[in-house]
Amino acid sequence: MGHLLLYVRGVHFAATLLMAGTAFFVVLIADAAFRKAPNEVPLALAFRRRVAQIVWISFGTLLLSGALWLVLTAASMSGQPLANVYTQGVLWTVLSQTDFGNDWVARFVFACMLAGAFVPLSSAKGSVRPWLKMTAVVFATALVGSLAWAGHAIGAQGIEGIVHPVADALHLVAAAAWLGALVPLALLLSLTGEHVTALASARTATLRFSTLGILSVATLLFTGIVNSWYLVGSIPALTRSEYGRLLLIKIALFAAMVAFAAVNRTRLTPQLLDGADLTAAQRARGALCRNATIEASLGAAVIAIVAVLGTLPPGSHAHHHSAEAVIPAEASFQHIHGEDGMADVMIEPGRVGPAKVIIHILSDDLKTLAVRQITLNLTPPTPRSKPIMRAAVQDADGNWRVEGIELTAAGNWTVAVDALLSSNKHLELTASIVIDAK
Repeated sequence: MGHLLLYVRGVHFAATLLMAGTAFFVVLIADAAFRKAPNEVPLALAFRRRVAQIVWISFGTLLLSGALWLVLTAASMSGQPLANVYTQGVLWTVLSQTDFGNDWVARFVFACMLAGAFVPLSSAKGSVRPWLKMTAVVFATALVGSLAWAGHAIGAQGIEGIVHPVADALHLVAAAAWLGALVPLALLLSLTGEHVTALASARTATLRFSTLGILSVATLLFTGIVNSWYLVGSIPALTRSEYGRLLLIKIALFAAMVAFAAVNRTRLTPQLLDGADLTAAQRARGALCRNATIEASLGAAVIAIVAVLGTLPPGSHAHHHSAEAVIPAEASFQHIHGEDGMADVMIEPGRVGPAKVIIHILSDDLKTLAVRQITLNLTPPTPRSKPIMRAAVQDADGNWRVEGIELTAAGNWTVAVDALLSSNKHLELTASIVIDAK
C-alpha cells in the first residue's frame, strides 16, 4: 500500500499543478496573446478546445487520485483493511475529525469551483468578464496552495507553525505558475502557424510567460530556502539522509529547468520580437516549443520526487536523531518542533498492545536540553477515549522513558509532551503519531 500511495500522490500533485497552471496561463497570458492577433480566430478556438480537454482530464484525475489518497490515508490512520474503511465510518471520521480530512474537503470545493469557472473561460466566444477571470485565479491559487496542509509543513508550533505552511503554499503556487503553465505554453506554440499575425500571439505569450517565470523562480528560490531550513536544517543532513539526497536531485533538476528558461529568455525570445527575420522567428518558435516540452518533462520528474519526499521523515529529523540512536523498524517515531525547543518521541513497538515511550528533548541547535520533569499525554484516535497521562523517568543516557503503557487502538494518536525546563519554563509540544494494528 505504501508504493501505491507514492504513485497516487505523484499523480494527484501533477493533476493539481496542471489544472491550476492552466488557469494561470489562460487568464494571465493567453487572453493578452490573442488580443495581439485579433484576426487569428482559428488559433484561439483551437487553443481553447485543447485547453478544455487538458482541464477536464486534469479535473477527473485530480478527483480520482484525491479520493484514493483519502481512502489510503484513512486505512493508514485507522489501521483497518481497505474494505473496512467503507463500512465502519472511518472515512467520515477522517473527513470530519482530522486536519487532512478538512483540507481534503476544502480542496474538493476549490477544484469544483475552478472547474465551473473554466466553462466560460474555455468557451468558443472567449469573452469573459474580468471578475470571473480573477475568480478562476483565486480558486486555482487556493487549490494548489492548500496542498501544503497535506505535507511536512503542518504540525509545527510558534512562528514555524505560521511561516513554514505559508512558505510551502507559496512554493506550490509558484510551481503551478511555472511548471503547470509550461504545458499550455507548449500547446500554444505548437498551434501557431507561419503567419506573422500568429507569431504575434506566440511573441506576446512567450514574453508574458517569461515575466511570470522570473517571478515564479524567485519565489521558488526564496520559499525553497525557507522550507529547507526547517526540513533539512544542516549541510550534513543533505548527504546523510535519504530525504536530503532526494532533495539534492530535485535541486539539480530545478537548476536544469532554470538553464532552459535562461536560454529561452536570452536567446530564443528576442528572435520572436517585431522586426525579426521571419525564418529565424519560426525556428525560434519551434525551439521554444521543444524547450518548453523538455522543461515540462523535467518538472514531471520533480513532481515524482516531491511525492516521495512527502512520505519520508525530513532530513533534519532523521539526521539529528541518527546521532543519538537507531530507530527500530517496529517503532513509531515523531519529531515535534516548537518555538523554544523540540522533542523526539519514539513508541516501541508502534502497534496495538503494550509499549514503551522514549522522549528526547533538544534545543534548536540540536543540543540536549536540561529538563526537570516530563509529562506525557497520549490520546487514542477513537472518539471519547480516555487519554493516557504518565510521568516520564530519566535514564542514564539522558532520555526520558514511560514504560508499560497499553495502546488500545490502531490509528492516528495525539502525543503531547509537557517538559519543565531547568529555567522553570514549560515546553509544550503536540503532534500526531501513527500506531499500527497488531
